[in-house]
Amino acid sequence: MAPFWSAAAALALVGARFTGADEMGMPSDMDYGDFGGGYGGFGDDYGYGGEGYGGYGGYGEDFGGYGGDTGPAFTTIEDIAGVQKFLDEEATEPAVVGFFNDETNQDDISVFEEIAGSNRYNYRFAYSVEDDVRDHFKGGSGCSVYVYLPPRFVNDKYDKPKARYPSKHLDSSALTKFIEKKTLPLVGQKTWRSNERYDKTGLPVVTLFTKVDLEKNPKGFDYYSNRLRRVAQDYVGKLVFNVGDKEDFSYLLEDYGLELPDKKHVGVGIQEGNNYYKMTEPFNVDNLRAFVADYAAGKLTPKVKEEPDYGAGAEEDDDEETAVVTVTDSNFAEVVNDDSKDVMVEFYAPWCGHCQALKPEYKRLAADFESDESVTIAAMDATANEIPPNFDVQGYPTIMFLPAKSKNSPISYDGPRDTESMKTFIKEHATAAGSAGGEL
Repeated sequence: MAPFWSAAAALALVGARFTGADEMGMPSDMDYGDFGGGYGGFGDDYGYGGEGYGGYGGYGEDFGGYGGDTGPAFTTIEDIAGVQKFLDEEATEPAVVGFFNDETNQDDISVFEEIAGSNRYNYRFAYSVEDDVRDHFKGGSGCSVYVYLPPRFVNDKYDKPKARYPSKHLDSSALTKFIEKKTLPLVGQKTWRSNERYDKTGLPVVTLFTKVDLEKNPKGFDYYSNRLRRVAQDYVGKLVFNVGDKEDFSYLLEDYGLELPDKKHVGVGIQEGNNYYKMTEPFNVDNLRAFVADYAAGKLTPKVKEEPDYGAGAEEDDDEETAVVTVTDSNFAEVVNDDSKDVMVEFYAPWCGHCQALKPEYKRLAADFESDESVTIAAMDATANEIPPNFDVQGYPTIMFLPAKSKNSPISYDGPRDTESMKTFIKEHATAAGSAGGEL
């Protein structure tokens, strides 16, 4: 199982179905209108063998875009009010904010910027070197870094809104682990971005699936999250809890055997690796508490899901094959560490939206090099396999290039994720005979 990403193999979801507000005594004026979505749906094909993922709407500026410049991975803050403004700009996302002395903390600033660059798709970063800002936030004479929970999901009764990194100087590994540990509220929202944070915990995840629209129906989300908190408070460090939109994650429902056709149907589930547990009792706090307790006691029988074949794909509309080589624990050394070949390898998660957007470009890249025996384009499901220790996988997808005869020093690819840019990178770094040739 992969290191901290192995949490994907430790997710758990219990599925509960509920057929109306009356069964729970929910407010009769609760709005269950259209909840929006923003995602075109991904279908069932997780591998490289099939079509793309069905109309993903694009990432826009928040994710830097694909195929263009990503821009800075952090924001610089000039005044005291700028800190709260930064936090409020994306109230559903956690944030990491640093306060530094520009004269004495240059090394710490470099570490902070490096971590921001490696995690630009996972967290929001900002820092200030202004003396009055640092003093206001009790930064003292030097370095201080705070991790802020997503303001929208903070509950004062259960959550501490921020956590201070417990050192006056930054260590890259220690700060990264601290960020991963401190960015989840007791109950948050399941999104494409937050999936990775929940996976990193290594804990089973209890998710309630419903219609979610934080703008049109914020009370609906709060109603369910408040009830989840009553149970979640008893399982801190053992389980993590969130609420997910059942339309955005409709492709997951069948994994639990859940059917939620009506707008008011709610499903709750626990997923642990490939084991899925569903609860058929109507959703309420007592039933949720009983089922989570039964799960923790090992009394539930899971539905076991078989992992899709990343290379073979599902039913393909165009019968298209792929030149991407599927890498697993058993063939990693043989494929990636082949000294006679230049190898580009992608570490991905089947559910990751960024990976899904990259997929067609990566397939085209593999096709372009298919006739070049000195180049291999490979991909590994990092949630189902062990990542070798010399590969620093800090987010999905992570793309590494290993030149021939230089396998101990993988090169991180951080450029635009389009076919031509990746092809140019390979040709510039290739060392095996043949891989530098051909038309760009």
